[in-house]
Amino acid sequence: YGHVELKLKPTADRYEGGSQNMVGCIGLAASLELLSEFGTPALAERILAITDLACQRLVQAGAAVASCRQGEHRSGIVAFELPGKDALAVKKRLLAAGVVASARGGKLRLAAHAYNDESDVERLVEALP
Repeated sequence: YGHVELKLKPTADRYEGGSQNMVGCIGLAASLELLSEFGTPALAERILAITDLACQRLVQAGAAVASCRQGEHRSGIVAFELPGKDALAVKKRLLAAGVVASARGGKLRLAAHAYNDESDVERLVEALP
């Protein structure tokens, strides 16, 4: 990203501007419409309730939750680790069980959204080593 260079094609192709991602725009509009049906406060409460449950169940399963879960610092993102377990290996195991997580800095990271529910949390916990 630090190297900026303008290289124009030597032919008339240099004037081809491309086209907008219309399918992406239509998908974004539908997504925003769906999310607006929930309402922003209800959506935020739903996400926080799911991540609170995930944190509770993770701790019960022996995980150490690294994310701050106090007051205004709570979010829909949860970072955790399983003592003695390799984060990348756990990530692969979770993915095989249909649970999407990231491995970053030696920790696992979950990001809940409005479409997640309690069954997703249980599938997560069941898939842990």
